[in-house]
Amino acid sequence: MGVYVHIPFCEQKCSYCDFYSVVVGAGEFSSLTDNYLVSLRQEALYYRALWGDSPLTTIFFGGGTPSLLPPEKLADLIAFLRTELPFVTDPEITIEANPHSLTEAGAEALAAAGVNRVSLGAQSFQDDLLKAIGRLHRAEQISESVRSLRRAGIDNINLDLIFGLPGQSVRHWQETLEQAAALQPTHLSCYALILEPGTPLAAWHEAGLVQLPNDDDQADMYGLARSLLRSAGYEHYEISNFCLPGCACQHNLLYWRNRPHIALGTAAAGYVNRCRYINAPDLHGYLQSWQSGNPNYLECEQVGVEQEMDDTMMVGMRLIAGVAEEEFRHRFGVSYWDVYGEEITELVERGLVVEVEGSLRVTEQGLFLENMVSGAFLRGAGPLDKGGAK
Repeated sequence: MGVYVHIPFCEQKCSYCDFYSVVVGAGEFSSLTDNYLVSLRQEALYYRALWGDSPLTTIFFGGGTPSLLPPEKLADLIAFLRTELPFVTDPEITIEANPHSLTEAGAEALAAAGVNRVSLGAQSFQDDLLKAIGRLHRAEQISESVRSLRRAGIDNINLDLIFGLPGQSVRHWQETLEQAAALQPTHLSCYALILEPGTPLAAWHEAGLVQLPNDDDQADMYGLARSLLRSAGYEHYEISNFCLPGCACQHNLLYWRNRPHIALGTAAAGYVNRCRYINAPDLHGYLQSWQSGNPNYLECEQVGVEQEMDDTMMVGMRLIAGVAEEEFRHRFGVSYWDVYGEEITELVERGLVVEVEGSLRVTEQGLFLENMVSGAFLRGAGPLDKGGAK
């Protein structure tokens, strides 16, 4: 079980991103971040009282661009969380960072703060593609950032990559994969571009100003990632994620196994005492709410056993290892066959899932129709009409 901390500050908004973030001017950055860090501490203490003594094993700083925080303030926050919350001795501590803003000194400061895993928003190794989606860094800075982190003693490094970008060819994607693998990070995340409503990129596409690779090309890109990275020694352990042996992201495994986690910060989503909550995406509202000592929820719902079963199957089918029948039975007292027998049988007949060594997992075909597979476990949504193609 772990803690997610949302740091909503960015240098510049990327054209494809719909995560909650704000661009803060230099004049107000210091005071605003100081107030935000105070609120994060107050929120952590609030959940400390609710959480109890169950050990926490991971901290993940997402954003936004968490590496924009002054290193000494980040170190103070990490020390506070590890003191006030029941963490194990050596938790996995991940921070997302931008190659544009990560310096040699910054890498050293992260290591000194206790960060032992860094996720770099690389996205592409073609400068023109990076510029087209509003990224500030250039390909050369990705390699520089990886070298800086290793010199600082941080070897557990993830590179985020995106396929399906405007103007991106299969050849472009192959070059990105090859250059990423050549850096030998411990982990690679390969995400298909999603046109999120309300983003500039979605508006440009609707207006015909940008062209995206077609579905066949995107399927080829996904297949290429699987074959090339496996040949380079990476294990494909989740729909979009690859790692060297033993280097899976322990924090994200909490989500894919539908485990409880504390979430701190504006727009953060957590799961505590069977309550699933999302903080309102409102920075100033967040600061005001913790001045009075109360959370500012966008949503907060108590999760029943049936919904927890559904959620466990839906997110668990993203894992290449799937959902173990024995673990499901231990957690819920019944087999997944008892609850979803009809749905599983239909998925098996369609060649989308298979039961192997006591675990239900997606097939090669099912990987490309993951939304359909996961959606089959949403009870009341109708037979296999619950999700589209990946």
